[in-house]
Amino acid sequence: MANTDFISHAAADNFRLARSKTLYELADGTYNLIHIPKFAFVFNVWFYVTTAYAGGANGAVTIGFLGNGESADPDGFMDSAWAAGRVAGVKEMHGDTQPGSKGKWFMDASGFLTITLSKGTDSTLLQGFVFMHYAVLH
Repeated sequence: MANTDFISHAAADNFRLARSKTLYELADGTYNLIHIPKFAFVFNVWFYVTTAYAGGANGAVTIGFLGNGESADPDGFMDSAWAAGRVAGVKEMHGDTQPGSKGKWFMDASGFLTITLSKGTDSTLLQGFVFMHYAVLH
């Protein structure tokens, strides 16, 4: 039996690296950080904590998304154990087991990369950045 052509010409010729604004001692809540265009494939997300939560307990961070015609998933890329808001340094989504931690395709609509912060009883508030690597394929 001969091969049947089913060739795609959808290819990205550029890759984008986006950075959030500086997360500087923000209040508890969920923040939309980076716009994710429709037809974007998110390759990676890094969470760079320059100052970790400290001086108490239970400071937590999750990194997720909203949009794409889905229910928002506040820890879709990194759960609180992986994001480790009480530990300074760089965390990368690929080691986590969350649904989007191996990559996410925004095929139905655009969306946002989100971060949810909860300081618990910590007196030192978190500071840092979030980076996202993605490409748009039309």
